[in-house]
Amino acid sequence: SVMAALRVGRALFQRTHYAPALTRSAHIAVPSWSDYKTTPATKEDQDDSSRAFAYTVAAGGSIVGAYAAKNIVQDFLSTMSASADVLALAQVEIDLTAIPEGKNVTMKWRGKPLFIRHRTAAEIERERAVDVASLRHPEADEDRASTPEWLVVLGIC
Repeated sequence: SVMAALRVGRALFQRTHYAPALTRSAHIAVPSWSDYKTTPATKEDQDDSSRAFAYTVAAGGSIVGAYAAKNIVQDFLSTMSASADVLALAQVEIDLTAIPEGKNVTMKWRGKPLFIRHRTAAEIERERAVDVASLRHPEADEDRASTPEWLVVLGIC
């Protein structure tokens, strides 16, 4: 019958095509890997090695964390410091020997006018003779100018 012929054909097909895969290779010698295997460690050895690893990871993480925290704090504090242009305006160097007696120089300091006057002896005596009680802010000339021949005044605009 047809069914019997199909069974025979299928058996022939499987025998010719799948036979090498289905046969066992018992004649191949499998090498022994016992020389490469380590002896199982005791529980104490495993605990010590895992504890050492945990301590190493914790110490490394602490060092990295401290370094990161230092950088964050340093970056934060550097944003609060004065910028370079503000620091440049904060310092003014003036050659006082270039100012003759009886003349003034006007400079700019932190965006405000700075008046420097090289006073004559007559001007110094005239300012010392002023009645301090008649001034809006009573203060003697000796208190206003630490060096009498130089008067330095900052203009608040």
